[in-house]
This record gives sequence, structure tokens and C-alpha cells, in this order.
Amino acid sequence: MITPASTETNQLGRFEHGIVRRKVRQLIGSYGFEEQDRESLEQELLLRILQGMRRYDQSQAHRNAFVTTIVERSVATLIRDKCAGKRDHRRIGSIHSLVKCADGGQTEIAETLGQESYDARRGRAPREAETLFELTNDVQNCLTKLPQELRELAELLKQKSVSQIAREMGIPRTTLRERIRQLRERFESEGMRLYL
Repeated sequence: MITPASTETNQLGRFEHGIVRRKVRQLIGSYGFEEQDRESLEQELLLRILQGMRRYDQSQAHRNAFVTTIVERSVATLIRDKCAGKRDHRRIGSIHSLVKCADGGQTEIAETLGQESYDARRGRAPREAETLFELTNDVQNCLTKLPQELRELAELLKQKSVSQIAREMGIPRTTLRERIRQLRERFESEGMRLYL
């Protein structure tokens, strides 16, 4: 983080600090930038000026023109990045926003979404009913073949974390993980690797 007291920032004069403050003031309230972004934006632009000054050649351009170009291009890049498709603040909305219904009433957007939309947003692809039925039968058959200790562990793992189970059973997590490895091997030997 660059602070006005840093050695490098002291190389920058009133012009540089002034143009940065002016540009940031123009950005706040636009393109999704908020007051809380002010300091970060100023720091970002000052850093870009410092980095750009390494390439400055006074025989090619006046220093102020060079700095202005750096700031203008940097601001354009910040706006472009902020408005990129997945970050575009104009496309973000709450699923709890109200929308009008056909009957004239209002409801939350969340109430209009089906299970398919819910799963898509979470990156889940639910299994088909037939596959779920087969899975249930295969797991049940595999569980009946397990020794009592591993069967109980499998039941506990349906609802609790490894840490919770280790605490309740009073055994170290390393010991429990070894039992889970054995459980996994049993499932794999029964052809259940596809479901693991």
C-alpha cells in the first residue's frame, strides 16, 4: 500500500495527486464504484503512475501529458474491468427483490425459481430418479455386508463431520480417518467407486 509519506510517492507532485483525486471523485457513484473504494482507487492510480514513470522520456512528451495519459488509460481499464460481464454491477440483483405477478400481486424472485434454476446456480446436477433408486439399493446392499463397526461409522457420516464423530467416540481423528479409509475400500470393492 502506498502512503503519501512513502519515498516513491514523494516523487509525485501536486499535479499527479490532483489529477488522481479529480478522476477518483468522478468515478465515485459511477460504474459501481462507491465512497468506500476511494482510497483503493487513489492508491491504484498512484501506483500505475509510479510504474509508468519508469518509461517516461522527457524528450518525447511533457511530464503532465504523460501522467494524464497514464491516468486516463488506467481509469478506462478500471471501468472496463468493473463492467466486465460477470462483475457488471448493473446485472447483479437480489433474489429477494419483488416482482409483479400475473394476478397483480408481488412475490420475491426466489419464489419464481424452480429446482432446476436453484441447482444450476449452485453448480449441481441432480441424479435422475432411476439412478437414485439404483444408488439407494446398491448402498443398502453394501452396508449390510459391512462389519458392525464400519456400518455404524457409515451411518454417523451421513449426518456428522469427522471431527464431531471423533469427539463423540473419544478417538483421535487419525484413527477415525483410517476407519474411513477401510470403509471406502469396502465400498470400492463392491463396485461403488462411481458413487464415491
